[in-house]
Amino acid sequence: MKGVAATEQNRFLMQRVDWLNWVVAGIFSVFAWFYFPLLIAKSVCVGGLLANVSYIFLKKDLHDFLQGRLLHSGRIKTAKYRFYFKYYARLIALACVLYILVSRHIVHPLGLLMGLSVVVISIGITMASVVKKFYFTAKEA
Repeated sequence: MKGVAATEQNRFLMQRVDWLNWVVAGIFSVFAWFYFPLLIAKSVCVGGLLANVSYIFLKKDLHDFLQGRLLHSGRIKTAKYRFYFKYYARLIALACVLYILVSRHIVHPLGLLMGLSVVVISIGITMASVVKKFYFTAKEA
């Protein structure tokens, strides 16, 4: 029974991170539109969009790898190589897109960095809330 509750808790945390990604990206974008030049504001929006899309694909690939039929069929090595191939292909594609955007001065590097950091910030916020919940629960007991 505890395993089911833990799975539901993990699913809730993942949904919270998904939701927070878009909220943080929206807050950063609105803040940038009001307080920074247009190029930096556009860069924050583009960075947030790229980070969220990359996170969504990574989450899907991890789910397919950990819950996938390849892993359960006994072909673990094939599943692992397929996951790594997709991971590095996506990373190379993202690096190429970022290079093109920055080298052609379509986006500002600092604004792009601010937008790309939304996933890290939302994961940090979620983990801080989990640690706080467990710390105060354990302290009261």
